[in-house]
Amino acid sequence: MHKFDPEKLKKLDDPERLTLFDPEKVLKAFGLKPGMVVLDVGTGAGFYLPYISKIIQEQGKVYAIDISQEAVDYTKNKVKELGLKNVEVLKSEENHIPIPDNTVDFVYMAFVFHELEDPLKFLRELKRVSKPMGYLALIDWKKEKRDKGPPPEEVYSEWEVGMILEEAGLRVGRVVEVGQYAYGFYAIFLKEEMNI
Repeated sequence: MHKFDPEKLKKLDDPERLTLFDPEKVLKAFGLKPGMVVLDVGTGAGFYLPYISKIIQEQGKVYAIDISQEAVDYTKNKVKELGLKNVEVLKSEENHIPIPDNTVDFVYMAFVFHELEDPLKFLRELKRVSKPMGYLALIDWKKEKRDKGPPPEEVYSEWEVGMILEEAGLRVGRVVEVGQYAYGFYAIFLKEEMNI
């Protein structure tokens, strides 16, 4: 699987990325609200953190995770510079997130899903850290020719993503239109007391 090159962090922070979609508008469409606890998966350069931080306000909290130490260092600096008091940046492993069970209201995953080595295993780990009925907002590249992002053969189709989410025990709510290059999935982590 294609992993992101940490050298490209600066590119990840490019305002040009706003041409993909309007983060604030899309996050609100996904149901992000003040006071929520959010997990920003594969935060990279922390591009979306100012938008998430603003929407959830000071009573909310964002855990920004990445498996790359360079990304974590870069984002910690950025969070400090921007004075984002409700953001904590953490180094994560692919299938082990360093936060307790039942912590998160809202998992945000933008342009990360196609890089996962074992999507099912990772989704089960997200389910562990998510509260019952927690939301997942998943955005990824459309599987078609485009002038941005990875080649179409390196990403999943919407249908494939939907199947994987259901297999991992999520209830897919709807597919959200997020712009010409990407699609968004809105899903819910269902947890039965017996079977987490």
